Amino acid sequence: MKEKDVASILTEQGWVCSKDEVGDYFCVTDVDGVKVQVIPSVKKRSDHFRVSLMPSVSTKEFSETVAFVWGEGSGYSPVIVSNEPPEKLPEFSSDDVLRMSEKAMSWARSQNIESGLMVYRSLPTDSKGAMPLRHLAALAIAGDVERLNGYKKSFEMGDRLGFVPCITDGMIDRAVLKAKLAK
Repeated sequence: MKEKDVASILTEQGWVCSKDEVGDYFCVTDVDGVKVQVIPSVKKRSDHFRVSLMPSVSTKEFSETVAFVWGEGSGYSPVIVSNEPPEKLPEFSSDDVLRMSEKAMSWARSQNIESGLMVYRSLPTDSKGAMPLRHLAALAIAGDVERLNGYKKSFEMGDRLGFVPCITDGMIDRAVLKAKLAK
């Protein structure tokens, strides 16, 4: 069984599965108003399978805000990601996929989105990767116009506050705009 087989089984269970820009499968479903995404990983070893769904949770509002601040596209942006290690299984069947998807949905129900957003809001401006974008989106959702305007003023004075190069003044402007609408 491979990732595409896992995606097929999840699709039969009502998940919406697609491939990302590099061809990896991901599947999304809604659990109690929260978006749950899994990224299936199946690795065959000589005597076992190493299998993971790597679940994460988000909301439609957060993902849309990230896309708006970024200035393009749409998609899914996680608020909380499970860091559970892969399972080692002697055999891997559709029953395992169903069990693991139930486990992922149960994990998702136990997560506190607001706590995850609070973590993003408290990130330092010199965070790496996609974290600064998520930081701006979380501040925008919270309506933190004052902090975002502070970033805007610093950018105007040439102080990037340690933000990664992909963060632009246009992104800050869009985050301020979104924050004003959130208030």
